[in-house]
Amino acid sequence: MTDPLQTTLRQLHGRVRRPVVTIGNFDGVHRGHRAIIHGVVERANQLQTDSVAVTFEPHPVSWFRKLPVDTFRLTSPERKLQLLAALGVAHPIALPFGDELAAFSPEDFVARIIADVLDAAEVWIGYDFNFGRGRAGTPADLQRLAVERGIVVKILDPVLHDGDVVSSTRIRKALHAGDLQRAASLLGRPHAVEGRVEHGHARGRRLGFPTANIQPTAGMMVPHGVYVTTLHTDGQTLPAVTNIGLRPTFGEQTAPNVESFILDGLPPDADLYGATIQVELQAFLRPEQRFEDIEALKARIAEDIRAARAHHGLDL
Repeated sequence: MTDPLQTTLRQLHGRVRRPVVTIGNFDGVHRGHRAIIHGVVERANQLQTDSVAVTFEPHPVSWFRKLPVDTFRLTSPERKLQLLAALGVAHPIALPFGDELAAFSPEDFVARIIADVLDAAEVWIGYDFNFGRGRAGTPADLQRLAVERGIVVKILDPVLHDGDVVSSTRIRKALHAGDLQRAASLLGRPHAVEGRVEHGHARGRRLGFPTANIQPTAGMMVPHGVYVTTLHTDGQTLPAVTNIGLRPTFGEQTAPNVESFILDGLPPDADLYGATIQVELQAFLRPEQRFEDIEALKARIAEDIRAARAHHGLDL
């Protein structure tokens, strides 16, 4: 059986020479992450070498606690690497996280990955970085172990925004509370639910409001309800209104899903089935609710559409 971690390490060995490296989970690629990334990319340019961002998949917290990824992860693995690359990182790398990597001692991690595989010249980390078995390694430990191998370590202070330390945990708490504005402020962009468009039950079409049925993979730590949204996929930006939740009027849903009605319809010949979508949350309209009959549901959907069109500045 192929070992994913060893396969990845073999593929990386010798790929870069004396790069500037940063290491972290980078879930959300928020303002604090971007401060580190900007510094790493700038420093790599100064040294005329590559920049590397090392992250872990699955997220170690999700792996240890067996948390549902869609309600824990701010960004999907693919989106996270895209965001890192968009910031100028030459080599965004996701190391497979599991029993083997979790068992690495701090010394093993520095010797085998940072020094041997990555051949790092410098490593930039946040003030709260921990690594190695049981998260035993501290920034001071990394500095000590790296200096022995001629590697420079730069430890960055926390990034503050409106008086708060920017962190993925704070963003998750804001989203759980339904505070989209606070979450967007810490992220530096609106929060998005992510997923793949799949065939649904076609109920929306029968009601006269055809929707894209999205199977969520990240970003679902928000209250159930109806949102003004913008869909992003393959260069398309589509204003929409989106229901996130269990569709209580129909009564059979056990896992939350995402249904988006595109306000002006799809462009000609466009087909979203199978596409990966970012459903950017612009505003909360109302909580999800159960309606007594289909006519009441249809009337409320029409109201939601009017509200979403007004929010987007579209003709009513």
